[in-house]
Amino acid sequence: MMVAIHQPHYFPWLGYLAKMASVDKFILMDTVQLEKRSYMLRNRVIDPDGQIRYLNISCEKQDHFERAYRDLKTKDFETWTNRQKGILISAYKKCDYFDEVWDVIAPIFKEEHELLCDVTIHSINILRDIFRIDTPLVLQSDIEVESNLKKGKLILGLCKAVRANAYYAGRGASIQYLDTEECEREGVHVIYQKFQHPIYTQIGNHSFATGLSALDLLFNQGIEKSRKIFWNSIDNELRNCSQIAH
Repeated sequence: MMVAIHQPHYFPWLGYLAKMASVDKFILMDTVQLEKRSYMLRNRVIDPDGQIRYLNISCEKQDHFERAYRDLKTKDFETWTNRQKGILISAYKKCDYFDEVWDVIAPIFKEEHELLCDVTIHSINILRDIFRIDTPLVLQSDIEVESNLKKGKLILGLCKAVRANAYYAGRGASIQYLDTEECEREGVHVIYQKFQHPIYTQIGNHSFATGLSALDLLFNQGIEKSRKIFWNSIDNELRNCSQIAH
């Protein structure tokens, strides 16, 4: 069984979803601490003038480095939801598929979640449904693992706890702290993701911007075409990784 492990992200980018779609289980790290300026409470879109805009969730940040992510509360619901709606309308209202996509994502601006983690997981589930990703999500808080484990040791501990024999790793910070030799000794084979970002038409006259929230693809291309673009972007070798890991 192959797993991927990641912090919850708000309306994540396509590479995040591709990692999720390529494994047997996707573990959401809800007991770690909130990282400063991270996608654990925001994500990026682009307006027709090429200006990057951030969809930020307001939350209580006092002592957040000492508290688990799953315990952080949201605040000023109407303020941040109205701000995000304004950004999305300004950026994508002229897209042919705006109404189609808006109807699907609008519930997140209506349900006043008390916890930040509930908002981000809600956004992930909206995208999972849209892209038809059926990989089960598992919360770190529901897994029995030693509480003092950090970084690479925590990744390995979570893999062993769910009896995974393969870990699907991104090419970000994990490369620096993940001890692949130790993982192999412990029976966990490490496979690195090789996601190639698809190129599609974005509204406006700016050059193509990569790494945005998956909402950008959806508003520009519509749900049906976005599904095709998404699944075609996942290399056949990566889509078969779970078979290799069994």
